[in-house]
Amino acid sequence: MAQAPGRHGLPRSGAAHKPAPRHKPKAREDRGSARERGYTAEWERFRLQQLRLQPLCEYCLADGHVVPANVLDHDLPHEGDPDLFWRNTFTSLCKRHHDGEKQRAEARFSGEALLAWVRKRKGQ
Repeated sequence: MAQAPGRHGLPRSGAAHKPAPRHKPKAREDRGSARERGYTAEWERFRLQQLRLQPLCEYCLADGHVVPANVLDHDLPHEGDPDLFWRNTFTSLCKRHHDGEKQRAEARFSGEALLAWVRKRKGQ
C-alpha cells in the first residue's frame, strides 16, 4: 500500500527528499599524477620565480587589462616528454585564460602553428 503523500506531494520516506550525490568528474586515467607529469618541487620553484618576473597575465595585458597571473603555462603542451617539459617557452596567465582560450587554441593548433598563435595573442 502506498504511503500518503507528504510535503510537495512526495512520499514521506526520507529517501525521496535526499539530494542526489554530487560526483567530481573523473580524471583522465591515462594522464598520471601531477608529479608523474613533471610537476615537482623543482617545477614549483621555477614557476614561482617566473611568476615573480612576470606577475601579470600576458593575454590580459595584450587586451589592455591588468590581472594577476596565477598559472605558468607551457606554450607547447609537453605531453609527458621530460625534455619538452623544460625545453619550452612559458607564458604567465590568469586561470580564466589558461583554462579557456589557451585550451581551445591547443585543440585547434599544434607545433609551430600553436607557437605563432601564442606570440600573436601576446602581441609579439
